[in-house]
Amino acid sequence: MIITKTGRRMFPTVRVSFAGCRAEARYAVLLDVVPVDGKRYRYAYHRSSWLVAGKADPPAPARLYPHPDSPFTGDQLRKQVVSFEKVKLTNNEMDKNGQIVLNSMHRYQPRIHLVKVRDGGGPITDLGREQHRTFVFPETVFTAVTAYQNQLITKLKIDSNPFAKGFRDSSRLTDFDRDPMELMLMEQQLLRSPLRLYASGASGAGGDEEAEKRAAWARTPPALQLLALGGRAWPAAWPQPLALPPDLWLQKPPAPLRYCPYPPPAHPGAPPTRPDHSPSPRHPL
Repeated sequence: MIITKTGRRMFPTVRVSFAGCRAEARYAVLLDVVPVDGKRYRYAYHRSSWLVAGKADPPAPARLYPHPDSPFTGDQLRKQVVSFEKVKLTNNEMDKNGQIVLNSMHRYQPRIHLVKVRDGGGPITDLGREQHRTFVFPETVFTAVTAYQNQLITKLKIDSNPFAKGFRDSSRLTDFDRDPMELMLMEQQLLRSPLRLYASGASGAGGDEEAEKRAAWARTPPALQLLALGGRAWPAAWPQPLALPPDLWLQKPPAPLRYCPYPPPAHPGAPPTRPDHSPSPRHPL
């Protein structure tokens, strides 16, 4: 999830619906984001995965973000979906606009709070003093970043985010950028290619891991297999998707021959030319 100094809208958007609320009661719906653990992460490009990089930075004070349309009646909550599409994330600890402050390269868990509004009650600042229920959805865990670490995620969000219309305007894109998904998919498959791990000299893998690599290699399209080989010989232990000898991948195309339309120049000790002075055949230089 992208965070910026000025604040970036949270996408994908958290949307929730409620059931079982009292129709006449009034409820406030709030959102907050808390750290998942006490670790800081980094993205390993060669493995396409997140790795632990150390201890987490001191977290910013937690902020409760009330839904702008709160409070709701129980009947309203039963009939509609509550969407937090206006919430913004920032890494500016001095923010005074009510945005949620996060640290980059840390993992976070959004939480939804349903608070029963008291008669004459003011703004909700402490959930411990309120009658409330908290809902957590593990599938909403995300990593806060200042720039996307994976090009596939960048492409996916541009295609899906309604606020990224400018990036989808084909008139503003070059021929290379207009449809790069195939290239990025190819790049990611090559990064995960089992042959890349095989050719790098990795050893000590268990039988299950080796079988998994071979199965993944067999599912890889032939075009990507050829690119993954990079000119190396095809390992005999791997499935052969093309009926070509393994030695073919080590052969180099023959050097082109150059021809001269004139007789070769005379050299000391060369035999005399033919007496009939007939034209000489072409000779390769």
